[in-house]
Amino acid sequence: METLGRYLYGETLRGLTLAFAIITSLVILVDFVELSRQFGSFSQVSTLTLLYLTLLRMPAVLEQTLPFIVLFGVMWSMFRLNRRSELIAMRAAGYSAWRFATPPTVIALILGILGMTVLNPSVSVLNDKFEKERVRISRDIGAPVSGRQENIWMREATRNGSLIIFAKDANPQNAQLLNVTFYFYHLDETGTPVFEKRIDAKSAILRPGFWVLSNASENQPRELSVQHDTMQIPTDLDTNSLLKQISSSQTNSFWSLPRMIKNARAANLDSRRFELQWGRLLSLPLTLAAMAIIGASFSFRLSRLGGAFGMAVTAGAIGFFLYFAGDLLEALGATRVLPSFIASWAAPAFIFFAGLARITIVEDG
Repeated sequence: METLGRYLYGETLRGLTLAFAIITSLVILVDFVELSRQFGSFSQVSTLTLLYLTLLRMPAVLEQTLPFIVLFGVMWSMFRLNRRSELIAMRAAGYSAWRFATPPTVIALILGILGMTVLNPSVSVLNDKFEKERVRISRDIGAPVSGRQENIWMREATRNGSLIIFAKDANPQNAQLLNVTFYFYHLDETGTPVFEKRIDAKSAILRPGFWVLSNASENQPRELSVQHDTMQIPTDLDTNSLLKQISSSQTNSFWSLPRMIKNARAANLDSRRFELQWGRLLSLPLTLAAMAIIGASFSFRLSRLGGAFGMAVTAGAIGFFLYFAGDLLEALGATRVLPSFIASWAAPAFIFFAGLARITIVEDG
């Protein structure tokens, strides 16, 4: 690699490091304040415990803010080169805008690959520890468990099939699931899961060897619904297993998602949520490359011509648009309005090619 290439890569890494330090510090501070608000009023929870929980959340914060770290880091490095008239000197030496945009894009692609293959599994493990600690602390001090963003899914093998448990919320302190549904499947002669019945209940409390359901409704194919004030369902789960299942329901790593999709399909369950998460992780390199292209393409305007602040605001707005458009498309994918592939890839692909078009305009007019 020639000297100019090494210099551009170095400047890009400096910008990314600065953006990482600033953004993650701000978000971690907000997380610490939120945890202090939730647990700080209890004398049993020390500041060191809150700091430990905050550090467990740090990789998750990094994963969520990685696109903005790339965007603002690339913009800072390019504006710095522009302000010192180094871009002018490079253009005068015959280097094109594509040459300036290549190092940020390559670094963004590498970060995207590392993000989905290394960072995401780390987030899965540490977020699992975070949820376990949060549940344990809430149970010890008698505080309600809050902040759950996803539903709870569990699977248990039975004597002649399997049992799928779905719940919208949980109270780990009492080993209780809320707004819960039990799906029963049996295996036919070919070993294929066949739906047998479902039981909906307002709550289900785990007791040694069985679930106690309240306000339950039992439904079987081609039969009338049967209501139960209370009923029992045998189970092999214990309280510790339930807490582990609850705390790990949101920690799906990149490497485990293909197996989870396959298992969900085999049990005739909706695998769309896992497919969308898998697609989002696979598209992460393209997402970061799109952020790098946008950050670079809006930083080439000569500082002496003015308008640099407006360009920075425009690039930032496009970055936020990509973030929220991705969430919107993912929501549409979850409701089957869009195929999973389009929901995951459309937004980063559109922004990426829009950034390439912008660089083409800057370079060729």
